[in-house]
Amino acid sequence: MKRRTKVIIALVIGFAVAMILMSIAIYFGYTKAYNSGVESHVVKLFGIPIYELTKTGSEYSGTTLGAYMGLVCGIFMVLSLAIEASINKVRTK
Repeated sequence: MKRRTKVIIALVIGFAVAMILMSIAIYFGYTKAYNSGVESHVVKLFGIPIYELTKTGSEYSGTTLGAYMGLVCGIFMVLSLAIEASINKVRTK
Protein backbone atom coordinates (compact mmCIF):
# COMPACT_ATOMS: atom_id res chain seq x y z
CA MET A 1 0.00 0.00 0.00
CA LYS A 2 1.28 3.45 -0.84
CA ARG A 3 2.57 5.69 1.94
CA ARG A 4 0.01 8.38 1.13
CA THR A 5 -2.87 5.92 1.50
CA LYS A 6 -1.53 4.71 4.84
CA VAL A 7 -1.29 8.28 6.13
CA ILE A 8 -4.86 9.04 5.07
CA ILE A 9 -6.15 5.84 6.69
CA ALA A 10 -4.27 6.68 9.92
CA LEU A 11 -5.76 10.19 9.99
CA VAL A 12 -9.28 8.86 9.41
CA ILE A 13 -8.84 6.29 12.19
CA GLY A 14 -7.58 8.98 14.58
CA PHE A 15 -10.56 11.20 13.74
CA ALA A 16 -13.02 8.32 14.20
CA VAL A 17 -11.55 7.34 17.56
CA ALA A 18 -11.76 10.95 18.75
CA MET A 19 -15.39 11.23 17.66
CA ILE A 20 -16.32 7.98 19.39
CA LEU A 21 -14.61 9.01 22.63
CA MET A 22 -16.23 12.46 22.57
CA SER A 23 -19.65 10.88 21.97
CA ILE A 24 -19.18 8.59 24.95
CA ALA A 25 -18.00 11.49 27.11
CA ILE A 26 -21.01 13.60 26.12
CA TYR A 27 -23.37 10.70 26.87
CA PHE A 28 -21.92 10.32 30.35
CA GLY A 29 -22.01 14.12 30.74
CA TYR A 30 -25.76 14.11 30.12
CA THR A 31 -26.17 11.19 32.53
CA LYS A 32 -24.20 12.98 35.23
CA ALA A 33 -26.10 16.24 34.69
CA TYR A 34 -29.52 14.57 34.91
CA ASN A 35 -28.51 12.57 38.00
CA SER A 36 -27.13 15.61 39.84
CA GLY A 37 -29.68 18.17 38.61
CA VAL A 38 -27.13 20.99 38.32
CA GLU A 39 -27.92 24.13 36.31
CA SER A 40 -24.92 23.72 34.02
CA HIS A 41 -22.26 21.11 33.42
CA VAL A 42 -19.12 21.14 31.29
CA VAL A 43 -18.14 17.83 29.71
CA LYS A 44 -14.39 17.31 29.62
CA LEU A 45 -12.29 14.73 27.83
CA PHE A 46 -8.79 14.32 29.26
CA GLY A 47 -9.24 17.68 31.00
CA ILE A 48 -10.21 19.52 27.80
CA PRO A 49 -13.73 21.02 27.85
CA ILE A 50 -15.63 19.80 24.77
CA TYR A 51 -19.33 20.33 25.51
CA GLU A 52 -21.42 22.56 27.75
CA LEU A 53 -24.81 21.49 29.11
CA THR A 54 -27.29 24.10 30.35
CA LYS A 55 -30.57 23.32 32.04
CA THR A 56 -33.61 24.81 30.29
CA GLY A 57 -36.74 23.94 32.21
CA SER A 58 -36.53 20.26 33.07
CA GLU A 59 -34.18 19.29 30.21
CA TYR A 60 -30.61 20.03 29.23
CA SER A 61 -29.49 21.83 26.12
CA GLY A 62 -25.99 21.19 24.81
CA THR A 63 -23.53 23.53 23.15
CA THR A 64 -20.36 22.34 21.47
CA LEU A 65 -17.07 23.97 22.25
CA GLY A 66 -15.85 23.64 18.66
CA ALA A 67 -12.29 24.83 19.05
CA TYR A 68 -11.64 22.38 21.84
CA MET A 69 -13.35 19.54 19.99
CA GLY A 70 -11.08 20.28 17.05
CA LEU A 71 -8.09 20.21 19.38
CA VAL A 72 -9.08 16.77 20.67
CA CYS A 73 -9.53 15.51 17.09
CA GLY A 74 -6.16 16.95 16.11
CA ILE A 75 -4.42 15.31 19.05
CA PHE A 76 -5.88 11.91 18.20
CA MET A 77 -5.04 12.30 14.53
CA VAL A 78 -1.42 13.15 15.35
CA LEU A 79 -1.21 10.19 17.76
CA SER A 80 -2.64 7.88 15.11
CA LEU A 81 -0.17 9.19 12.56
CA ALA A 82 2.72 8.66 14.99
CA ILE A 83 1.60 5.09 15.66
CA GLU A 84 1.35 4.42 11.93
CA ALA A 85 4.84 5.83 11.36
CA SER A 86 6.25 3.68 14.19
CA ILE A 87 4.63 0.54 12.82
CA ASN A 88 5.90 1.36 9.32
CA LYS A 89 9.41 1.91 10.65
CA VAL A 90 9.44 -1.41 12.51
CA ARG A 91 8.13 -3.30 9.49
CA THR A 92 10.76 -1.90 7.13
CA LYS A 93 13.66 -2.96 9.36
